[in-house]
Amino acid sequence: MSTDILFVGMEHWVAMKATSTIAKIKIDNSYMGGYLALPREAPRGGIVVLQEIFGVTPAMRAIADDFATEGYAALVPDIYWRMQRDLDLGNGEDPAQRQAAVDFSERFDERVGTTDICASLDWLANYLKQSSRPGLVGFCLGGRLAVRAASLTEVACTVSMYGVRLDSLGEEIRKARSPMQFHFGENDNHNPMVTINRIREIVTERAAPNDEFYTYPDAEHAFYNRFRTDRFNEKAHRLARSRVVSFLRQHIG
Repeated sequence: MSTDILFVGMEHWVAMKATSTIAKIKIDNSYMGGYLALPREAPRGGIVVLQEIFGVTPAMRAIADDFATEGYAALVPDIYWRMQRDLDLGNGEDPAQRQAAVDFSERFDERVGTTDICASLDWLANYLKQSSRPGLVGFCLGGRLAVRAASLTEVACTVSMYGVRLDSLGEEIRKARSPMQFHFGENDNHNPMVTINRIREIVTERAAPNDEFYTYPDAEHAFYNRFRTDRFNEKAHRLARSRVVSFLRQHIG
């Protein structure tokens, strides 16, 4: 299926085209679904995009589409599939949907979910049949899960965008072998600066030369999500996007 994609250029929105399809990732005797965005030409590499707490929403699909315009095959796995397939709880602006999303995230088994993410990395690597392993880019809950998965399996690089409770994942951060990039808004209500600074200390202790750590003044949690009209920060989004794409270029191709 062909879909029109809009993404932020330096001055205005620019229309482009990419291809998307539905993935089915075999797990035991069942499967995990996923949204797979593909560039118009041969992919330069692959990334697994890990969702916020609201499911595989239009916002997450749009982010995958945007990465496809940069030449990457971008897979958004349906990590809640064991509880409910194809969950879409909107953008977090509706209080009832937000509470439902919190409930799902609290019931989500991160240990099992992380093994599912590792399966999605293997699936994408097999799909692309390239020498480089896929990378990971996660948002909120997905930013936490990206770190957990990177500590268990080989990935080309790991991007955690305002990952939650990362200060409790010191062992996983130190154990991950891939280059890691972290992004936080300085007004993040889920990650106060004392928490962000603790995470920065853990990352510094890794002493990995290719790691990167960024904070954004005046930016809140979910600042990257264009669909979050209450949180989106154009300036921070543009800068973070350029840094993520540069990081992917450096470590994937």
